[in-house]
Amino acid sequence: MRPYLLAAIFASISIPALAQTQAANPVEPFTAGHRAGVASNPLVVLNVSQAMPVASLPATCTDGALALATDGRTATQNVGAGTGVVVRCLSNKWLSIASGLQVQN
Repeated sequence: MRPYLLAAIFASISIPALAQTQAANPVEPFTAGHRAGVASNPLVVLNVSQAMPVASLPATCTDGALALATDGRTATQNVGAGTGVVVRCLSNKWLSIASGLQVQN
């Protein structure tokens, strides 16, 4: 192929137009032939086995265990004003799923 022809082909490709087309047509994940990520077919299901205040979380736990710290706070909440966060155990520490830091109330 001639070099000037390749230059003309590449000049006609519009990267922003491709990006807009991709953004307008997002990929929808399917599992078992059904659209995933909806209430009837969620992408992830977490079974939270425990719901308790931060002070009552067990001192020892199995890595990967989940709990709901009912008075745990996110980084944007003031001390003592936590509305609850999901936490996971890692090396006997309860880490907030929201921040990755040790949960605080």
